[in-house]
Amino acid sequence: MSTGIVAGAGETPRVDSHLLKFNQAWTVGLTALAFALQWRWLVVVAALCLLVSAAAPSVGLFRLLYRYVAVPLRLLRPRIVEDDPAPHRFAQAVGATFLIASTAVLFLAPGAAVAGWALDLIVFALSLVNLTVGFCLGCFVYYQLGRLGLMPRVRYAGGFHWRGA
Repeated sequence: MSTGIVAGAGETPRVDSHLLKFNQAWTVGLTALAFALQWRWLVVVAALCLLVSAAAPSVGLFRLLYRYVAVPLRLLRPRIVEDDPAPHRFAQAVGATFLIASTAVLFLAPGAAVAGWALDLIVFALSLVNLTVGFCLGCFVYYQLGRLGLMPRVRYAGGFHWRGA
């Protein structure tokens, strides 16, 4: 059973779309709960989870929960699809950056808490759109930057496709 990237040399990259949705659901939940309860420390947790998922996907907390809890309990099954994982990691890195900025504002400038919570809510909203509608703004930006030569081109000829929910 594979729960992550599936590709060998010269093969089309693949990802587990259910793992991506699992990540998005956790991001939505953590950012919403942090805002609703005004728990600044939970913004830190969400930021670290996204940062690790983007930088070292194999040890990301959401992936580990998916692989060792959700899949064995048959709550979810892997759904491997043809897709480049790089735009998804880019989107997670952007989300992590917003949450790190949110954390900095919330802890270092409590008088500007509205700005800190606004950054948290941006991540919430974009993750919710991705989870429910299937449109990843971070992925879209990645592909546009690739077209401009500012990011690596995708590793397959698929380009950006909005798959919907």
